[in-house]
Amino acid sequence: SVTTIGDGAFYDCDSLTSITIPNSVTTIGEYAFSNCKSLTNITIPNSVTTIGEYAFIHCESLKSITIPNSVTTIGDSAFCDCDSLTSIIIPDSVTAIGDNAFWNCYLLTIQCNSGSYAEKYCKEENIKCLITPD
Repeated sequence: SVTTIGDGAFYDCDSLTSITIPNSVTTIGEYAFSNCKSLTNITIPNSVTTIGEYAFIHCESLKSITIPNSVTTIGDSAFCDCDSLTSIIIPDSVTAIGDNAFWNCYLLTIQCNSGSYAEKYCKEENIKCLITPD
């Protein structure tokens, strides 16, 4: 079974619009889906623990994404320049978000729980955040 979407695996796949990652995958590598400009939908399974650096950089058609409860790390610039990204749900399991992870995502609202690492990150990075009370 596939356990890792390797570094640059789908780099620059302009015609890729949707992908469902299999349940066996635990890591989305660096630049795995970068420059997939037509990617609008991705399903990340509960098996994934790490979203690598630059994994979705320049995915300008990606509109929303739910990070599963298994993810603990979102790498540097993981969603940088995702111009259409309006909503992302970040669970309490995420305890590390890299530098510029959501840079240039001007339409983005991050949804997270009160007291979570994601809430702290939003405040530090001045990102619009929708807080769910504990």
